[in-house]
Amino acid sequence: MGSCAVDCDSDSADESKETGSHYYYHALKYPCPPNLSVWWNMGSMLFLVLGAQILTGIMLTTNYSADEQLVSVSVDYIMRDANYGWIVRSMHMGGASLFFALIYLHVARGVYFGAYLKNPHVWYSGLTLYLLSMGVGFLGYVLPWGVMSYWGLTVITNMMTVIPGGARALDWFQGGFVISSMTLKRVFVLHFLLPFVILGLSLTHVLFLHMNGSSNPLGLDQTNFSVPFHPYYSIKDLAGFALLLIGFVGMTFTFASLTVDPLQWQPINKMKTPAVIKPEWYFLYAYAILRSIPHKAGGVFTMFAAIAGVAVFPMISGPEKFQSMKVCPLVRLVFIVWAANFMFLTVIGAQEPTGGWVLAGQFGTVLHLGALVVIPMVKMKWEMELYNRPEEESEEGLNTVTEKTVAINSTAI
Repeated sequence: MGSCAVDCDSDSADESKETGSHYYYHALKYPCPPNLSVWWNMGSMLFLVLGAQILTGIMLTTNYSADEQLVSVSVDYIMRDANYGWIVRSMHMGGASLFFALIYLHVARGVYFGAYLKNPHVWYSGLTLYLLSMGVGFLGYVLPWGVMSYWGLTVITNMMTVIPGGARALDWFQGGFVISSMTLKRVFVLHFLLPFVILGLSLTHVLFLHMNGSSNPLGLDQTNFSVPFHPYYSIKDLAGFALLLIGFVGMTFTFASLTVDPLQWQPINKMKTPAVIKPEWYFLYAYAILRSIPHKAGGVFTMFAAIAGVAVFPMISGPEKFQSMKVCPLVRLVFIVWAANFMFLTVIGAQEPTGGWVLAGQFGTVLHLGALVVIPMVKMKWEMELYNRPEEESEEGLNTVTEKTVAINSTAI
């Protein structure tokens, strides 16, 4: 009987040891392509900023009051009287801008290097995370309850009326027929809870990534040619964290209110609409698209199509030998135009919607939506032209392209 107990204990110990080694392998020793560049640091940086946002947000909630009459008093208390409250709020404000800047770089890297072709599930889970982050970011923009907060909430919530039953849902969300303290409480609760949903979905995002592995700058299948994550990329991530911390601290102590509209510091006047209503900079491109369509329902549909348009990339792309844009000069040009147009729309979204700005917004909207369709189609066409040549020319071209891409990659490393 005693020997049986000893055997059972040894078996359970072996199982726990195997389980521990299994988790250790998948957490630190899972295989990665050996040529990943600094553009693959954005995901780990986003995890770090997300953790900082959750921590500083919890600290801010201890002094914030979600009531129309008390919200300005509580914000003033945080900034003037609470111990280091101004630092915590500045970190939270700067962290939001930094978070979305990293998201846009992360998405741009995925588009350029064809990450959506290797891991469609990672791509779709990342898109879901982006949409949730936009919602949380907007809800946080409302909480200071300044002029832009109130009128921005008015504009965005009225978009619900374009769907069937939206008017009734709007009344339920507002807690009445107008925006009031009840609306602010709902905004506060959602802003507090949704980041934990984002955190859980982020872990799912990483699990999907570990199932199929990372993409790489060459866009080739490097399953049999890999290095362990630790120590090669864990050291690189730590270096990225150090640079991120420097930028984070610099923004917090020097430019904490750089992107905040001055009207955000003024008390709400519900009887006077500002000449220009605009959100934070990371939503301006979507806001410019919304305003460029004169029809309300059409503007809402177009805006969401522009935001979630990257979801079509895996659907309209064919099997490609080279997932990266490095071997396709034409699609690189389209990508550059798309990225420049994104910044162009961001500038337009901050302007008053009159005169030439409206026409410029419509032009940028067409360019943005067109690029979302053209990028995967041009890549697919390039692959067909490259590999459907006569056999001898195809082999010669493949060797030339491979040599050039390897040379480019080695130079980048």
